Amino acid sequence: MLSNIKKYEKMSIATSIILIIFSLFLIFNPEKSLNFIVILLGAILALIGIVNIVSYFTSDRETRTINTEIVQGILYTVIGLFLIFDPSILNQFLGIIIGSWLIIQFVIKMQFALNLKSMASSSWPFMLISAGANLFLGILVLVNPFASVAALTTICGIILLISEVSSIVESIYLLSACNK
Repeated sequence: MLSNIKKYEKMSIATSIILIIFSLFLIFNPEKSLNFIVILLGAILALIGIVNIVSYFTSDRETRTINTEIVQGILYTVIGLFLIFDPSILNQFLGIIIGSWLIIQFVIKMQFALNLKSMASSSWPFMLISAGANLFLGILVLVNPFASVAALTTICGIILLISEVSSIVESIYLLSACNK
């Protein structure tokens, strides 16, 4: 049992080191990180598409009559290839999604703040301020979606770095406790 714990913790440390390297890449080069992730996603989608196309042509005639794998395969392959050759488009699209979501949250919070005000609740100004912050951030993200996504990538890298350093410290502590 003790040897299994040691083996697991050593593997955990190795994995954490790899993820720390990845997190540093996210922090110090968010644009290339995003492009790499999108290209990887594109490659996976293209591969899934090719597998679907092959599966369609290798299936029996009865299965093909109700099978949609050819359409899915072509769609996945085209989207995958598009992402591989132009990864920046998804980065911009992601920023637009986030900015739009923040503006939708503004509308919802604004309505909630007005509802609280009509009920004479003293907390409505806080909700109004929160709504205003969502509107400001939503517009900021929509004005420059790629920079916003790059900033989020950097933040994710920082969070991953902290998490993995913590994981290594925990593993080292556990390994030292097992050696006693």
